[in-house]
Amino acid sequence: MRTGSLSTKLDVNLYETERLNQMVRQFGKWHQMPDDAVFKISLSIDELVTNIVMHGGRKEPRAHEIVLRLTISNREVHAEIEDDGRAFNPLDAPTPDISASLFERNAGGMGIHLARTLMDAIHYSRIGQRNILTLTKRVA
Repeated sequence: MRTGSLSTKLDVNLYETERLNQMVRQFGKWHQMPDDAVFKISLSIDELVTNIVMHGGRKEPRAHEIVLRLTISNREVHAEIEDDGRAFNPLDAPTPDISASLFERNAGGMGIHLARTLMDAIHYSRIGQRNILTLTKRVA
């Protein structure tokens, strides 16, 4: 497994998620990562970026951006998702009641729950005017 990194800027719109998924798959292939790890990383990033697009200030008049950085070293992948939307720590969101039926559940929170379940660690920080989510996944 090679050591390496990738960084890209994304527009804040849902059309970017397909490009994002292709990049993560290509990164996984280049670094000979197991398919299940690539899937879990890609799905987690997709869910969290979708939350940023939908809730991170897209109604504000100024343009926003999302930066994704992927690194792999010592059999760990770190995905850093950075955005300049309003401050929001998704890790503070309540855990959804997955035992309730779909009709009884509150809307929202499943993407964050899914990412927490699929990743080994998620960390949030606010530095200046930027939200930074760091996802960690150990790979074999």
